[in-house]
Amino acid sequence: MNFKWLAFLPFILTSGNISLAQQMTIHDSCVKVLEEDFADDRITLCPSSLPPIKTIQVERYSESKKGIGEPDCNTFHPDAATVRRYFSKARQISRWDWTHKLTMISCSASGSMTLEDGRKARWGIRPSRAALIRIDGGDYQEYFFFCSKADCGFSPFW
Repeated sequence: MNFKWLAFLPFILTSGNISLAQQMTIHDSCVKVLEEDFADDRITLCPSSLPPIKTIQVERYSESKKGIGEPDCNTFHPDAATVRRYFSKARQISRWDWTHKLTMISCSASGSMTLEDGRKARWGIRPSRAALIRIDGGDYQEYFFFCSKADCGFSPFW
């Protein structure tokens, strides 16, 4: 039987145009954490492969929805220094953990950043300590982040 196609399996199973090199690498320094927000699930936090951040601009905050049970988003307005602090402490997680295990809240802040290597990126962050960075230009790249309460239990995060 010819098994040469197995070499292409990571590309076949990867959604979108993300290359194999952009998949999160599991390091020896990764840790599994369990927080009360996750029920019984653990997530794996790893060092980020994102280049250092040079500049951060905050451009938008979400507005509170008027529905019953919706959070008050007016309390989540991080400034650029807070966003930089968050990304200095947050760790990279897999897309699967980010989409399936984290509690997503409708409140968010977003903006742009410049990385030390000169590339531009867009970021979004939630008060639940989940964030996403998308690098502009070239190959499409996404980085998913989470910061534990122990590291990011500071205001304005919940």
